[in-house]
Amino acid sequence: MQRSKVPRMATAVTKTPSSFNSHDEWLEHVRREIPISEQGYALAHGRMELFRTFYQVRGVPFPTQFAVEFERIENLHDPERTVALESLNDAIFRSLTRQLFNRARQTVSEDDTQLPATPREQIEELLSHLTRKNPHFALWSVYKAGVSDLSVAEEWEEYLLQELGNQSVDEVDFTRAMVELDKLLNYFRHENRPLPSLVFERVWFLHYLRGPERMAQTRAVLGMLTAELGSCTSA
Repeated sequence: MQRSKVPRMATAVTKTPSSFNSHDEWLEHVRREIPISEQGYALAHGRMELFRTFYQVRGVPFPTQFAVEFERIENLHDPERTVALESLNDAIFRSLTRQLFNRARQTVSEDDTQLPATPREQIEELLSHLTRKNPHFALWSVYKAGVSDLSVAEEWEEYLLQELGNQSVDEVDFTRAMVELDKLLNYFRHENRPLPSLVFERVWFLHYLRGPERMAQTRAVLGMLTAELGSCTSA
């Protein structure tokens, strides 16, 4: 038993999600090749490697402090090791979001380098950006603008499947989630309420993410907005 564990765990280290054609293939590999006790760490390790790749593709250096922390985590034992790596992944994602957002803001003209003063204006800027840059959000925006309020809910699903019928379930689900995002953002805009910390930046880059990370972050953002909405209505 001990001899079989060594090469199986080595496979999890040398193979990452990018080595497979789909996330489902990666999950199947982990379930088939990695001992159950080590699967949580293997999945967290795979997520971190996806972040490394995202940094590389965007031309952003992978922060030294994260690399050093990962070396420390590798010497831990489970369950502490997996918990620590999941926490590191969250820190990596927050840092990456800030860096990408700051870089994007630097490309804007000098007269537009500061965020608008009020929460309503900030959200309007965000909605405008999503309509121009996020094709999934834009699909909903175009549809919503072209129909009456009464027919939005009834015909949207048919329109969505017609437009994205040949795409993956993930693409369809992400577009559905953009409808919920639009409703929540417009509520905050109407109430002139500030968005929770880092939600603006995370929403700005949601459509750049791929695979399960995109829906995971989308659900997290929707959850944060919904929770904030609940605290607002109960206050």
